[in-house]
Amino acid sequence: MLKADMKYLNRTITEIIVKRIKYRQGIVVTGARQTGKTTLCKEILPLVLKQEFAYFSFDDPDERMRFKKRGISILENVSAPIVILDEIQKVPEVFDAVKYVIDKKDIRTKFFLTGSSHILLMKNIKETLAGRISVFILHPFSLYELGGKRNTPFLSRLLRERNIETLIKQTNFIDLQQARKLVFLKEQLLKWGGFPPVWQIQEDEEKMAWLKDYRKTYIERDLMDLGGFSDIENIILVQRLITLRTAQLLNISEIAKEASLSVNTVKKYLHLLKIIFQCYLLPPFSPNVSKRLVKSPKIYIFDNGLIRAILGEDAVSAGSLYESWIFSELIKWKDSLREEPEIYFYRTASGAEIDFVLKFGNILLPIEAKFSTVVSPKDARHIERFLADFGPDASFGIIVYQGEETYEIKKHIWAIPDWMLFG
Repeated sequence: MLKADMKYLNRTITEIIVKRIKYRQGIVVTGARQTGKTTLCKEILPLVLKQEFAYFSFDDPDERMRFKKRGISILENVSAPIVILDEIQKVPEVFDAVKYVIDKKDIRTKFFLTGSSHILLMKNIKETLAGRISVFILHPFSLYELGGKRNTPFLSRLLRERNIETLIKQTNFIDLQQARKLVFLKEQLLKWGGFPPVWQIQEDEEKMAWLKDYRKTYIERDLMDLGGFSDIENIILVQRLITLRTAQLLNISEIAKEASLSVNTVKKYLHLLKIIFQCYLLPPFSPNVSKRLVKSPKIYIFDNGLIRAILGEDAVSAGSLYESWIFSELIKWKDSLREEPEIYFYRTASGAEIDFVLKFGNILLPIEAKFSTVVSPKDARHIERFLADFGPDASFGIIVYQGEETYEIKKHIWAIPDWMLFG
């Protein structure tokens, strides 16, 4: 929680934004709806920066009309040192006004812009605000955030220090009460996902009701922002079919056949769902080795609560749900770093598969997600082969699992509890 105001959970990207705004005139915070973008920009950041702000929401149609007519003059006459423009994708014309004001050398105003449709924002940023503004993605709550951000994430230390034996020894002194807290929070994330409003609701029935409303209401709002679509029901059908395949290789032809839609239509809907942060495609790792590798991406639905709201109970295997959650934690972790590593999966045509490969400069870290409280040497065989193929860039690998202990399964391959890796 933010010490100055206990109402708000301090988000991981807050510290990076505070440092970056010293060297930029503006910050864009994008991401799915209801992840806390407005709260971050309107409540947390001004509190941390200790500055007053002027707030404009383009959810208000009158405000949209006002800015379309005289956006530059409105911004020029703001006296507050911070200007917050919320849901800016609804008024793309405002980007030109912001650029004009930023480029006036006598203006010291800092801008915080929020929006849900990432591609639209990026298009306008590239055209008008390149070099003037930094872009950040705000995701649903992560385990690290919910746990209170007490130390540097274990995964960050692994990549930075690369001395896994020393780090493992240090975990012998972990606070058991904190460990139990992280295990509980992890179980809630696995079940309900990380959307902030869900964490403010006590009753399970109401949590599910919110998630189901989110699924339809906010998708429709995002699609309207992108130009309006009359075939929302077909888009929702495609969303259900890809959700059934979370953590699997994407097969567009198969989805098109089940939906009775053309392949091109499914591609269009998939693109729309990516734009509004409802699904993610994970590319395959393609090293320069003489192996036949799978080239199709894997599809992931980002939030476990949303998966359950879309499909109901038990429609997706426990292993796929667990891998989807691990993926979401990796993405949240990656997007909170100044230097973002790349994330891939690895699969050969012969069936050798590793769920995730982190690439940080020349460093490769293979990670397997194991939905189990026990890990055996057999579970390490694909990572062992990967280390043999890609050493010395890949000096060790890990299997993240639901157990309590950290131990070496095979040489240079370690089992690490999920709550420890991300918390």
